[in-house]
Amino acid sequence: MKEQEERLLTALVCMCAQYLEEDGSLNHMHMSAGEQAMKLLAEYGLIDGPQPGAVWTERGQEFLAAH
Repeated sequence: MKEQEERLLTALVCMCAQYLEEDGSLNHMHMSAGEQAMKLLAEYGLIDGPQPGAVWTERGQEFLAAH
């Protein structure tokens, strides 16, 4: 992963963890920015899907811990 790509993913991961986490799962509450963030994180395998109630994958948990 390129440095710039990692920096952008870090921002999305932090934003999702801070604003979208609800009882250990992610919920974008049908906000466009949240939906787009979750779609991208799912494409990178960091969450298990873009749907409300998605959870961090093992890879996503490792990424969170590292950043």
